[in-house]
Amino acid sequence: MFYRALLYLLAVFGLQSFHGPLAVAQFTPPASASDYEYSPIEGFSQPFRTARVAAAVTGIVDARTVAEGSEVLKGDCLLKLDSSVHQELVQISRVALQARGELATAKAELAARRTRFERIETLAGREHATPVELLQAREQVALAEANVLTAQEKQLQRKAEFKKLTAEANQYCVAAPFDGVIVQFLKEEGEYVGAVDPDVCVLAQLNVLSVNFLVPRDRRPEIQVGGHATVQFVDSNRRATGSIYFVSPFPDGETNMYTVKVRVDNADRLLNAGSRCHLLNLDADPNANAADQPQLTMQLK
Repeated sequence: MFYRALLYLLAVFGLQSFHGPLAVAQFTPPASASDYEYSPIEGFSQPFRTARVAAAVTGIVDARTVAEGSEVLKGDCLLKLDSSVHQELVQISRVALQARGELATAKAELAARRTRFERIETLAGREHATPVELLQAREQVALAEANVLTAQEKQLQRKAEFKKLTAEANQYCVAAPFDGVIVQFLKEEGEYVGAVDPDVCVLAQLNVLSVNFLVPRDRRPEIQVGGHATVQFVDSNRRATGSIYFVSPFPDGETNMYTVKVRVDNADRLLNAGSRCHLLNLDADPNANAADQPQLTMQLK
């Protein structure tokens, strides 16, 4: 048994001396690959904007006009508040705006005062009216003109009040401030929306995503606002090109890293918010997958 093991060892060493060093497989990245491919900076995606939409006026929730998860456009009505009392005020203001009696009365009085003044002025020329009567007639004309002006100003005030009430009536319908998706309603029908708690729903913009990264201090000089970057969405295994729109002016005191935000277009909704992401490289083509794949080569040791 001992001799058989000794013969086996001699045979192995003889083959190695005859054929040279053994070939060993070694993993090496391609020379042209970016450093970001093999030591990616990790981050996460989130909606570009998220807002807790608030009501501008107080009141009772009358109805929801859309459902949770619905896509809405800027200006779409999301929720209606009870505006029955306010509509009555609008109607009263409309009636007051359409009233013309006060102004018509003031104009008629002005016309009568002017006619009387002209008659007294004629009589005074014939010395059939005293200067005091002429002065009183002139003053009455001036007062009548002031009454017409007052009536016209009241009409303008009623018009402004009607515009104000109409604008407030539109606020009873809570509108979307931007295009997005209704994430959650915070108020149910019949609940009170007050000044202390005016939020009615949460709206998120998903047609554009913001991908946030924490960049080490040594890589900060490579990243500039306005530059482009390739982002790998790990969960969906998709790549997208985005533009860098924010770089923090100083590193975080705890992590010693810079916050970098990349804007990624998501009009087709193929990318998800809340996904883990990798910052692969800068100013590169995201579709060049084949050239960036690591290769397995044989090297002699």
